[in-house]
Amino acid sequence: MTASRLPLTLLLAVTSLLSACRSDPATPTAQAGTHLSVTSTPTPTEAIAAPKLTDLAATYPGGTQPRTLALDKSVPLILIHGVGGWGRDEGLGLRYWGGLLDVQADLRAQGYTVYTASLGPVSSNWDRAAELFAQIKGGCVDYGAAHAQTQGHAQKDTKKCYAGVYPAWDAAHPVNLLGHSMGGQTARLLVKLLDDGDAANRASGGLFSGGRAGWVRNVMTVSTPNSGSPAADTLQDAIPMFKNLILAFAASVGSIDPENFVYDFDLGQWGLSRAAGEGFSAYNNRVFNSGIWNSRDQAAYDLSVDGSAALNTYVGRSRTTKYFSWETNATSRGLVTGWQYPNLTMNAVLSPIAYPYAWPLKPGLGNISGRSPGGIGYDSSWWANDGIVPNRSMNAPLGQSSAAYTGQLTAPGGWYRLGRVDGYDHIDITGNLSFRDVKAFYRNQAAFLAGQ
Repeated sequence: MTASRLPLTLLLAVTSLLSACRSDPATPTAQAGTHLSVTSTPTPTEAIAAPKLTDLAATYPGGTQPRTLALDKSVPLILIHGVGGWGRDEGLGLRYWGGLLDVQADLRAQGYTVYTASLGPVSSNWDRAAELFAQIKGGCVDYGAAHAQTQGHAQKDTKKCYAGVYPAWDAAHPVNLLGHSMGGQTARLLVKLLDDGDAANRASGGLFSGGRAGWVRNVMTVSTPNSGSPAADTLQDAIPMFKNLILAFAASVGSIDPENFVYDFDLGQWGLSRAAGEGFSAYNNRVFNSGIWNSRDQAAYDLSVDGSAALNTYVGRSRTTKYFSWETNATSRGLVTGWQYPNLTMNAVLSPIAYPYAWPLKPGLGNISGRSPGGIGYDSSWWANDGIVPNRSMNAPLGQSSAAYTGQLTAPGGWYRLGRVDGYDHIDITGNLSFRDVKAFYRNQAAFLAGQ
């Protein structure tokens, strides 16, 4: 989607996002009375390396198309959306997986067993993992008594009870999990809880009792901030970013009034259910002005570099599950500074986040420097990004081992880097907003997982 075709709501969202993300109390400021803006302090012009574009039809892990006869298409593949995402019965026909095209329907037509999860779009990975467990296995969501008490929300939500898309799920009948963005973090946490449970919440039973090693055969992460993103390091940056991203999705329904966007933040545990007849903007504002953002039990913290580091320490690595990751990149290197600039095709919502800014403005992802609030340092290896997540973060968590996948035999507990999809930003790879046809990519990944 080009900027000229963006709905008015989306253009307003970009303006709001740009102004919200470019100030920081920790950043050196100009003299009193000086107004800081992108136009008043431009980034120096420089030549940029030619952008690359990956042919999605060629995205076979290891570079080789799997042998059709070796594929076990009966193992269910669960698609797990990222922050701001939605389920199949939301979005007025716009699919999170595929946009106007339907990735789940396409994969089913190829003979795969595929289901799409619908999780809290701004909830914590903990709450999302509990919801994912109930949606796959069946039953009512239980967030754990100790967790609920600590975080200050309800332990259960009576509206979140499910028949289960795969009630037979167990070690003899495993599933594969494919998560985009935060969905990859959620998948990894679910595996941890299945394997080991959680000591503080074990009395609640269910998911938190553990003893379910082997229930997940493979986890694949796509564009996932496995080590977090500096774009979510502070609530000052993250809340406007999340809010405008969701407004962009609402605006993308086109001629249909965004106020009627069929969308639920799934925050019943926080007392934030959408009221009958409530317009989307009012609901959106109510959520983002709520007390949930004063806690760490929400997406902004989990997606930050420090929050992700804490999650990684807790999750570790399963002994029975294999891990695979894809990067997406939509920036190109400045030939003088080495900064990473967003490609012209990057979505307008993401470009202000990805762009490298000159002092006295706060750096963007393209030239991020300094440290996270918790002290994790940023250098040039963090600059290449897809508009929200640095490429460095999309591989195995920092400090954990991984290997480039080149067709070798894979082993449980191993993490394998499958490659980089160039020219596709964080949203492009889902087929949303840009409305790119991503079916070939997901066909290739479904085939790969079915062969593992």
